[in-house]
Amino acid sequence: MENIPDTLEGIILESLLEGMAEYYSAKLSQKVKRGMNETRLKGNFTGGHLIYGYTKEDHKLLINEEQAEVVRYIYKQYSLGTYVKDIISTLTENHIYNHGKPFARNTIYNILKNEKYFGVYRHNEETFENMYPAIVPAEVYYKVRDKMTKIRAFLLQNIQQRYNE
Repeated sequence: MENIPDTLEGIILESLLEGMAEYYSAKLSQKVKRGMNETRLKGNFTGGHLIYGYTKEDHKLLINEEQAEVVRYIYKQYSLGTYVKDIISTLTENHIYNHGKPFARNTIYNILKNEKYFGVYRHNEETFENMYPAIVPAEVYYKVRDKMTKIRAFLLQNIQQRYNE
C-alpha cells in the first residue's frame, strides 16, 4: 500500500480508498449471494456438510441407498411408537453406525426433524424442492412431524406448569 500523505488531501484520499474497498466488498458479496441462489435454483449442492443418507456427484445430491434404508427405518420405527433409545439399540446390534460410532440420541432427533429427508430445503425464507431427493415418504414424514410437535407441546406445557407452581 502506498503512503497516504498526512495532509488535508490525504484525508480525502484515505476516505476515497476506504469507500472503494467497502464498495468492492459489498459488490462481491452481492455477486456471491446471487451465484449461490442460482446454484440452488438449478438444484445443485452449494457445499457444506452432507447429511446422512446422501452423497454428492457432479454438484448434485444423490441418495446413498444403504444409508437411506437406515433413515427410512428410523422414521418408520419412530412413527410406529418405538423409542429412540430402542432404535439406537437395534441399529447398534446390527452394526449400523454413523461415522464409525453408534448413533447418538441427538443425531436421531436431528434426522427426524430434518425436512431435507422429505425433499425440502429452505434458505433465507425461500423453499427449494429440487436439491434433496426425498428419502422418506410424505405419509411417514408427516406422521413423525405431527408426533414430534405433540410431544414438544406436551413437554412445554409440563415445564410451564412446574414453573408456575
